[in-house]
Formats: sequence, structure tokens, C-alpha cells
Amino acid sequence: MAELVLRGASYELDDGTSIRVNGLLVEMWRVFEDFVTVALAEAFRPYGGRTESQDRRHHLDHGRRVPLRPDLIRYVIDSTGREIPATVLDSKYKVSADSADLYQMLAYCTALGLDRGHLVYATGEPHRHVVRGTRTEITQDTIDLTLSPNELLGSVERLAKSIVGLGLPDPTHQPVVPSC
Repeated sequence: MAELVLRGASYELDDGTSIRVNGLLVEMWRVFEDFVTVALAEAFRPYGGRTESQDRRHHLDHGRRVPLRPDLIRYVIDSTGREIPATVLDSKYKVSADSADLYQMLAYCTALGLDRGHLVYATGEPHRHVVRGTRTEITQDTIDLTLSPNELLGSVERLAKSIVGLGLPDPTHQPVVPSC
């Protein structure tokens, strides 16, 4: 669609016949996810490390049969010089967390060896979920899309600052390796 607008073109059939288009379908979940991922990656930049969107290198299982693909992972260099995941984040264009979102984030945290994961929603109330029997915490944050563009980016920067301010992962918290 953007290419059509930039070229000043329109929809055409294969034989060159122009057709009239009366609507436009936008997948808002994808627009929101892309915005959150890019805006937070930029907001993390002053704090060092690097971010990776849709990082496909991680798997839930040792057999590498269950791929994981969080929206954003922020990596930092630990005291031994290794690059390690410091933050995992997933965005959701819906009102609030449901069980599936929380289980998904718990899987990300477990596989990445993180004590904390972040879910970012378009609406809803911030919340902190502490997973029973673990040291894992899942935070639920909201980005207010009714804000002006400058205010919106300011809120993303504050979110990034609060996430980074929560600290680096605990080096003693390692993923559980099954003995079977």
C-alpha cells in the first residue's frame, strides 16, 4: 500500500484494468507490535547492549523442536564478557493479559534464564504477576495510544528506563536442565 501511495499508483488487474478500492484493512495487532518493538529498541539504546526483534535462535526444549520468538530481547555483556539476555518483552494489542500470554512469557523467561519478563498492552492496567514456586515475575505494562506522538514516545522512554532500572538478570538463576 505504501509503495502504491509513493508511486501515485492504484490497484490494477493483470490486464491493466484499474479497479476501485473502497476500503483498507490494517492488522492493528501487527502495527502495534512493530511500533512497540521499534520504539523500545530505540529507547533502550542509551542504556547500552543490543536488541533483537523476533529473535529465532532460542528454543523451549533441548531438542530445539519448539522455537521461541519473543517480540524483543535486549542483550548485555555480563562480567565474564559473554552476551546474555537481559530483557524479554512481548507486545499484545488487546485489553489485558490472559493465561496464554502469561504462560508464553513464563516459557520465554524460563528458556532465557530470566527472572522477569514484560508484556506490553495497548490498554488495561499495569500489573505484576509473581509466578508461584519460582523467582519469576511478569510485568504487565500499558502504552496509552491516545497520547500525542511526543507524549507517546516519552511514555515508551519511561517504560524502557523502568525496565532497565529493574537490573540485570540474576547470574545464579539458570534454566533448569532436566536429567532425563
